[in-house]
Formats: sequence, C-alpha cells, structure tokens
Amino acid sequence: MVAEWIRLAGGMLTIRVRGAELERFLNICSEHRILLYRIRRTQLDELQAELSLRDFCRLSHVRKRSRCRVHILRRRGFPFVWKRIRHRHGLWMGLIFMGWLCWELSSRIWMIDLQLEQGVDSRVIMQELEQLHIGVGTRSTTIDAKDVKRHMMITLDELKYFSVNVEGNVLTVQAAAAKPPPEDETKQGIHDVVAVKDGVIRKISVGRGTQLCKTGDAVVRGQMLVDALVEKQGELDEDRLTDANAQVWADVRYYVKRKMPLEASRKTEMGRKKHRYALCFGKTRINLYRSSSLTDGICDRIITMKTVRLNEHLVLPISLYCETVIPYQTEPVLLRAETMQNRLEYGTKRSVQAQLQEGCLTSMQADMNTEDHAAVLRSVVWCYEQIAERVESSRTELPQSEENKESEE
Repeated sequence: MVAEWIRLAGGMLTIRVRGAELERFLNICSEHRILLYRIRRTQLDELQAELSLRDFCRLSHVRKRSRCRVHILRRRGFPFVWKRIRHRHGLWMGLIFMGWLCWELSSRIWMIDLQLEQGVDSRVIMQELEQLHIGVGTRSTTIDAKDVKRHMMITLDELKYFSVNVEGNVLTVQAAAAKPPPEDETKQGIHDVVAVKDGVIRKISVGRGTQLCKTGDAVVRGQMLVDALVEKQGELDEDRLTDANAQVWADVRYYVKRKMPLEASRKTEMGRKKHRYALCFGKTRINLYRSSSLTDGICDRIITMKTVRLNEHLVLPISLYCETVIPYQTEPVLLRAETMQNRLEYGTKRSVQAQLQEGCLTSMQADMNTEDHAAVLRSVVWCYEQIAERVESSRTELPQSEENKESEE
C-alpha cells in the first residue's frame, strides 16, 4: 500500500503495447531496468501494463528497437492532477477561504459551560463577563484567565472561588460562593433536644446534656429527649447548663390515604406525523418551512436540536432545529381498582420518602377499596427515622439549690 502511494506521487501510466515481438519488448525493458507492473496479455499481439512517468520517458528508445507501438490508456498520480487544477483559480480561492473559515471558527468561543455551586447567581456572572467583552463569538486568544479571575474576585464579594478555562470552543466557568459559617458553630448557645415526630425509640446517642429517655420508650412530638441542665455528680461538682446534642432513631408510623379516579382518558394517534426544520447560525434562524402552524387541534409537540460538533471541545455555531407534531384524540377508559394498586402504592412510598429528612422505609401495609367511582388506598407505612431536633432552651439561669435558698433566708 505504501509503495503504491509512493508511485502515485511520481505519476503512473497505464499503457497498451501492440506488435509482433512483445517478448522482445519485455526483454529490452528488463535490460534497461524499466519496471512494468500488472502486466496482462489481452490479445495475441497486445498487452497492457503500468509504469511510472519517469520510466515512460525512457521508453522511446525501447519502442524503436522492439518495433512495437505504445498507447497511453490512463494517467494517474499527483503530476497529472496538479496539471489539471493549477490554473483553476476559483478552486484555490475556495480552498483558501475554507481553510481561513475553519481556522477562524476554531479560534472563537461558541459555548459557555457554567459550573456554579449553589448560592452563585448565573446572571451576575454572565453580566460581568459581558462587561469584560467575553461571550459567544469572542476570540479565545484574547481571554486572560488570570485577569478575569482577579476582576471577578475583586468585583463580587460573594465569591470564594472562580476560574476560567478555555478548551477548544468551550469556555468553562467554575465558581463557588463564600458561605458564612452556620450560626450553631459561630455562637454557642443553650439548646434542648426534642422529638419532632411520634415514635418508638430504637437507638439513642447523646453527645451533651442529660438523657431523659431510653431505648424502647414511646415519645410524642414536642417531648424533651435530652435536657440542657446537667446535674452535679459529685461533691466537688456543680450543676451547669450546656448545649445539648443527640441523635435519636425511632420507628415512626405514617397513615397515608391516596385516591385516584377510575375513569381516565387514553390517547390514540390519528393521522401521520408532521415535521418542520430550521437552520440556526449562532443567533440567526432560517426557517425551512412556509406555514407558521403544523396542525390544528390536540397534538404532542417534540422539539430536538442537533449541533455540529467536530470533537468533544470543538463545537460549530450551526444547529438543525426539528419540530415534530403528533396529532391524537382522547377517549374515555374505565380502569379496574386491582390494576391501579401498584401505582397508588408507588405514589405512597414516594410521598413518605419526601417527608423523610434522614431515614428509610422499613415496611408497608395497604388496604384497597372503591369509593365514589374512585380507587382508594389506605396504607400504614413504618419508617426508621432520626427524630431529634435541637431547640433553644427557655432556661437562662441555673435553678437555686436548697442550700442557697436556706442561706438567703
């Protein structure tokens, strides 16, 4: 394969040799070291072969001695292609323009990827970038990452971290907000631990404070679980107030009722799908259709955008907009309660999981009935959940002991 490309770079000719002494022609070519390729005899006095352009120029002496006539059937290779296209100025101008266009498009930013943490306003970031003349279409070589980072950190006080990276045609912006420390960590107060839900305690872990319950106790919402008052344990010790902290895991029970009508509507496609397309060049859109509406009545509308992407980081500002419309009609359908039980149970679990801050579902018991043309599911869900919550204590001073009261009297 490589040898074939090398021969084509110098030019190859397919010739036809006619004469009565073809063997003499081949012997003379071998004597003068003229290489022939793909030799095949087509008739008794005729053969075809391939040779290089350089050897063809030396073939004139062989042709006279062998008394054969040589005809050129085909020309291949770079010298012949160059001879045909070297005077086509329009083609060269088009190639130069396409090369310049590809270089120009590859040197500009066509996509801005914002990777912002919670607490960072994307609109403020984009406004600051526009003030620095950075946006879609900006030349990537004009973006100085250090200057942009310095400007953002000085201008926006709410930022803790900011970086800009240019990868091909994609500008990646990463930013993090300077979050203030929580109030519980900055200011130490006096708190009690109470139950936020009813349940049966299965595990309790107390960090600070006096434990008022134990494993197996049933507690109700608002009941104090850990007291901030720590009583003295020895003669040299004394009562004190502390910031109570604990984790209490309990079995919590939820009663859930869900209802779903048995009458529903089913969609049936009617007619054929209709499509319309448009080309988008940056912010310019060229519609490839005439009418502004595809269909009347009820329909599903699906919109897709396909962007021209050369590789992972090289994205061209060209996209194909496709809008598909599927018309349909609805008809009433009567469902059975047994077939809807799985949907209702799934919805019950999702609703209970949304109420859990820290915990998981353990078991579920459900009862399915039909009421007023609707399927009703009454279920009891048991969860293993963390129910402890720290609340500010109403105590600000230690209670006076009996000895202090007698001394005051």
